[in-house]
Parts: sequence; C-alpha cells; structure tokens
Amino acid sequence: MKLLSVLSLGLLMLSGCKSTPEQYLTESPITIEQSNLENYWVQEAKEFSFKFKNMKVPETGGFVNIKYLVDSNGEIFSPTVIESSPKGAWDKFALRALSNIKYVPSKANPSNTPVYVITEFTFGQK
Repeated sequence: MKLLSVLSLGLLMLSGCKSTPEQYLTESPITIEQSNLENYWVQEAKEFSFKFKNMKVPETGGFVNIKYLVDSNGEIFSPTVIESSPKGAWDKFALRALSNIKYVPSKANPSNTPVYVITEFTFGQK
C-alpha cells in the first residue's frame, strides 16, 4: 500500500511539471498580413529542424496555409489549417514546424501587441 501511495504521488508530481501555457493578451489581437509579421514579432532562431519519424513523407511537394495567434508572450495558439495542397498531405508537417517556432517582439512592438496571421509553409518534393 505504501509503494502504491509513493508511486501515485510521484505520478501526480510528474504530471504537474508539464503544463500548457495560457494565452496572455496585453490588448485585443489584430489581424495582419504575413508580410507585416516582422513589424510585430520575429522568430528567435532563423533556422530550425524537427524530426518526423513515424510520419510518411508525401510523394509530391505542396503547401499549407495556417492561421494562428501570436500572444503577448510570443507563444503560438489556435493553429488552424486554412488551405493546403495536396489537401491534407503536408498538414501534420506544417503544424509540427509551427510548434517549433518561437517569437520575440520586434523593436517596433514594445507593447507586445498580439496578432493573428496566416503563414504559408512550402514543402519540396521527396
């Protein structure tokens, strides 16, 4: 019984360590074009990579347009696939790529204005 209690407590503590961030807004989000994103938020890293084992790479290239919110902390929320071609083929890859992007406010955005933006991810052929 003691062992079960210790294991339960340990599991509870471990599950509490992984929390999902909460959306933080200093003001109402505005909708902007992708070309204006750098006026508000810039990617922390210019390049990134991610592993996609267990994901089958499509035979042809394509694109995915995703709409999402960058909150006042630079965190990404509510990613939604708006359009993709071939339909659905690259969606998981684009969402995985988006989850690896980290934003910091640009110098022109001292108030950390949250924004909605649509970003296009383009994928080449295999």
